[in-house]
Amino acid sequence: MTTLRFLASTSVLLSGGALVSGACTTPATEIVAGMTTQIQVDKDLAAVGVVVRYGGQLISCRSYLLDDGTVTLPSTLGVVPQDGREDEVLQPVTVTVVGFRTVEQGQAFDETCVAEIPKADAPEVVVIRSRRMPYTKESILYMPMPLRESCTGVVCGDEETCIGGKCESIDVDPGSVVDYKDSFVFGNTNTCFSVSRCLPGGVTQPAVLVDPATCTFKYPVPPDTEPPAVAPGQLNVEVVYHTMGTEVLDLDDKEGFVFPDENDPLTFRLAQNLCESNYQTGKIVGVVASPVCTAKRALQPICEGDLADIQSGSRSPRPGSGGGAEVELCTLGTPLVPTESALYVLLDRSNAMRDLYGPEGLEFAINVPLENPVAARTQIGLSFLPAGVSACASTSIPPEVGFEDPLVVRNEIAERLADPATLLSDDPQVFLDAAMNGAYGSLAALMPTESQTFNRRAVAIVGNRDLQQHCGASPGDPVTLATDALANEGIYTYVAVLDAPAGAPQFGDDPQASAAAIATAGGTQVFDAIVDETEGALAVQKVLNDLGSCVYDPPSGNAATLASHLIFVDPVTLQRSDVARNDACNSEAAAVDGWGVEPNGRIRICGAPCASLRTTLTNTAAYFAALGEPAPRVPIIAAVACVDPGRFTE
Repeated sequence: MTTLRFLASTSVLLSGGALVSGACTTPATEIVAGMTTQIQVDKDLAAVGVVVRYGGQLISCRSYLLDDGTVTLPSTLGVVPQDGREDEVLQPVTVTVVGFRTVEQGQAFDETCVAEIPKADAPEVVVIRSRRMPYTKESILYMPMPLRESCTGVVCGDEETCIGGKCESIDVDPGSVVDYKDSFVFGNTNTCFSVSRCLPGGVTQPAVLVDPATCTFKYPVPPDTEPPAVAPGQLNVEVVYHTMGTEVLDLDDKEGFVFPDENDPLTFRLAQNLCESNYQTGKIVGVVASPVCTAKRALQPICEGDLADIQSGSRSPRPGSGGGAEVELCTLGTPLVPTESALYVLLDRSNAMRDLYGPEGLEFAINVPLENPVAARTQIGLSFLPAGVSACASTSIPPEVGFEDPLVVRNEIAERLADPATLLSDDPQVFLDAAMNGAYGSLAALMPTESQTFNRRAVAIVGNRDLQQHCGASPGDPVTLATDALANEGIYTYVAVLDAPAGAPQFGDDPQASAAAIATAGGTQVFDAIVDETEGALAVQKVLNDLGSCVYDPPSGNAATLASHLIFVDPVTLQRSDVARNDACNSEAAAVDGWGVEPNGRIRICGAPCASLRTTLTNTAAYFAALGEPAPRVPIIAAVACVDPGRFTE
């Protein structure tokens, strides 16, 4: 234990073990700050600076190193009134803890903190936590000071501190104050939380996102399977942050999770602060749950061995075989923002498509993919086929639904697909050539709303017959139209060909051959559900994966300049993929593996890593679709070697 005494109104003790108090004739008056963290030590957190104020007076300001045995977290900080002041009206005590990325930055704090305490967004700072509490005479009160990854980079005002990623009052609620016990801080008692027992492999599963607006999740239960017998409150949650750090959440309505329905123990909701500031922004890249133990409480420390595993990164996602970097990687900034895309869906509503309409038909193939976060930056438009002979003279045909954000058009598309009146009673000529030409014209005139340019604009044709020319020489046959759209406007064409009922009129056309020819001319490959039914169900999802991945808007700051790798994590397996930098990856035509920067500043992933990312997106979508829910996001994060000093520059 290190003991510091000051000629001021308080005394301060910082300890890595139990708090020691001398014998006295009356009960002690003291505030004990308990500093804990699940942030990776050495890699992301190397030192802490501790500032103590009594009222408005600075009492103590110094740093402690975490990687050389000087102190470890958890630790306690005891603040007692100066001798002779016990009978005065005591001022509240404010404790501020600053987490630093390197030993050198922590050591420098000793010389600079009297003049200025750095802000939370300073390059050298990981996280800051401040709390203010009044003394209660003859009581030793506990003031929790957890350093949480949810608060990294969050700057708050002088009277605020970060809690769950949002700024809240610095003052501790008197109703939450309890008398100090070692068992609230140190995981060396039989009441500590055992991560290895309560979040074991096999039972711990990726949580299913039920409502993205409120970050409501549920433990996965496959269809036609009995849910596990779980008592109320018997569920624990662990999250993975974009830094690859992990955190076991407390049952807490600010920084952890809650049970919205006491009668449904398998459904939980992230605390509103954590939901809005971290999950919805992509800072949380994975959420898992386990229904084995009673939910961890805020005043229940993690057992020592399990906490050491978390702080060492042993529970963090690791690269798969052959796909990892040779050095430890530290992430830079927030996840990359996908460049916008646009998709015009041409969907046949002829009677031959009747098996795929209704509440359970193409809603699975279209509505569910539109809920996938990968579609969030794609403007969606939809028109129904047949187009009709009058469309042959049209150079631009606006979509019947859209162009709009997927969440805006999703319900309308689902309603149209479920409405029996949408389906025709016969199978007329489709006039695909007219519809394609009109769709290309609309896409060519469309502009992105936020990105400088589109990643990709595309037409997706979904049908099971008559994929041929009917308008005559103008505007041209479908293959030629697809060829010209790609060459002249950079617009891609996808085709999903489905199995048609016997006797459906084809007008002499072979849908499989025509679909393959159109897709090839449009720069893609056909989705042939006649050969493989799963291709039809996943067609729109795979198209959205192409449009929503592998190209990202220019990042803010220096991420594009400094980064050596990009990282993404499979939400189902929690396996990490590391993509190495390759400056030859600077356009869609680049036939290399890796990532690079285009001349316009956009980030692009090329070759096998791009294909791997899209496979991950497809597999994730299929996994969660089987559970009846949309897939979670798969954020892309820039990273650099942890030893690179450039990662601390702005």
